[in-house]
Amino acid sequence: MQLSDRIGRRIKLQDLHILMAVVQAAAWERRHGHLNTSQPNISKSIADLEQAVGVRLLDRHRQGLSQLNFGRALLDGGTVVFDELRQTVKNIEFLADPAAGEVRIGCNPALGASFVSAVIDRLSPTLSAHQV
Repeated sequence: MQLSDRIGRRIKLQDLHILMAVVQAAAWERRHGHLNTSQPNISKSIADLEQAVGVRLLDRHRQGLSQLNFGRALLDGGTVVFDELRQTVKNIEFLADPAAGEVRIGCNPALGASFVSAVIDRLSPTLSAHQV
């Protein structure tokens, strides 16, 4: 099985989100409350991720958890994934907004300094009202 197939079928965004939240939280008790899920579900998500990538991501001990290098590497990549998804959703929202858009006007410098700039100045209040 190719790496992209293995990732697509085995790494779940929800599990990655849980891992990120677990690492950010200070105490195990706060983790499941913050995520609105139970401690066994958190453990299962982390175990599923560890199985998917084939290495341990966290070191579990009495004082809590600590990240292993593998966990840090996955979290770095996960941060990028979620940042890209956020930006993608913003782009979709922009595309779905009929009042949003971009206008490009091409003209020679003489027209740009006179006629075109006057038209843009006249339309600017209308454009601003739609952007709000």
